[in-house]
Amino acid sequence: MGSLFSSPAGGDSLPVSKKYIGRSIRSKEEDVAVRISTLVDIAIEHYNSNNPGAELEYPEYPPQSTTEMKAACIGFRGTFWYHLCFSAHPVDATAETQHFFAELYFDRQYLELAVETCIILEKPLCRFSSSCAFCPDESNILHPSDEEFVCGKQDHKKEFFRRRDMLVRPYSSFMTPPDIDNTVIDIDSTEDP
Repeated sequence: MGSLFSSPAGGDSLPVSKKYIGRSIRSKEEDVAVRISTLVDIAIEHYNSNNPGAELEYPEYPPQSTTEMKAACIGFRGTFWYHLCFSAHPVDATAETQHFFAELYFDRQYLELAVETCIILEKPLCRFSSSCAFCPDESNILHPSDEEFVCGKQDHKKEFFRRRDMLVRPYSSFMTPPDIDNTVIDIDSTEDP
């Protein structure tokens, strides 16, 4: 004889929506698009607040893909750093769409994302580099000169660490030191985890 909670007559103990708590109902690609759009929102908000009169927004909501917004993530000096490349247009849509580069990091003191830089990439875009020391070439993230971003210079490479699925991990997951986290990936490895 069991309790009411374990009885077959009791039926399903949780409504269907509660069974999936903690599990994403989106695909990994959708999770990445949502995470990148969150980073883009933070960068655009930072840009708008630091540039009086600027009222820019990301053109596609909800995000359907990562074709117009790109991101890369790396661990550096105990926290996560993000490089973004995206387009935004004025809210009133009278001006041309602008291309941006942004660098964000997880601020350990305030436990929130902070924008290190968010700048417009002036045309022609072909003059910008498509990689740095941590952004893979295939990411196609356009970068300004080395002076305009903090993380990703060649001499930083020895301090980088990677973890699986960094773009969809909780921002605070850096709290587990990389030497005891079994998901640390060697950045010099050419194999895909």
